[in-house]
Amino acid sequence: MIDPLTLLLYAAALFVASVAQRVVGLGFGLVMGPVSAIVAGPIAAVPLNCIFGIVACGLMIPGVWRDIDWRRMAWLLAPAIPASIAGLLIARMVPTDALRIAIGIIAILGVLVSVVFHRSRHTLDGPTTRIATGVAIGGFNAAVGVGAPLVGMYSLVSRWEPRVMAATMQPFWVGLNVTTLVERQLLVPDGFPEWPWWAWLGASAATAIGTLFAHRIAHRVSATAARTTIIVLSIVGGAVVIVTGIVGLLAG
Repeated sequence: MIDPLTLLLYAAALFVASVAQRVVGLGFGLVMGPVSAIVAGPIAAVPLNCIFGIVACGLMIPGVWRDIDWRRMAWLLAPAIPASIAGLLIARMVPTDALRIAIGIIAILGVLVSVVFHRSRHTLDGPTTRIATGVAIGGFNAAVGVGAPLVGMYSLVSRWEPRVMAATMQPFWVGLNVTTLVERQLLVPDGFPEWPWWAWLGASAATAIGTLFAHRIAHRVSATAARTTIIVLSIVGGAVVIVTGIVGLLAG
């Protein structure tokens, strides 16, 4: 269950997460991951984030339709789906907190290396890079709920134009979140949050309002500002995962 005050705070977080997701193409999971874990617990947090991620990104697709790179999305999503199954299975076998720390460190180091690579004026893209990125996003997202830093890494090394990336990642996250929900129902069926109807309605409304607001301001954000935001969110996401893992180990 959830009380009205907690729902209000959760709705505010959904609003912020939806704005970040629309403007730069990532950030929803980074904002909502810790919040959902606090509100509903670590097990229920994953389906919660998937559900509202589908709502947010699904509402954004009509507004960004013309900028979506469907071909590149397919290259990323096709390997991400089977990798997400592997991620769920690994998460069941390996201590989750230790896995979080390892993945967080890898994510931060990867983003930093990508920043250096980006400054070298070289470009790293193509089928191999896209498949490897999709595998990493799908596996990491299913295992510990963090995929955004991998998106940030790929956007930097491939020099993906931020506006196109922000558009393309909306249908990508819808596809991956739907897949994750189905996989969890089959492999890890426990932990679905038991909320009253008014809580689902209120949270969905906050997501929709955040999406509408983000549509109005997205065009005002420059490519440089968007790229800087992507780097910051990716590093922060890795750090949050590390801290969460350390806290979990100490508490255990």
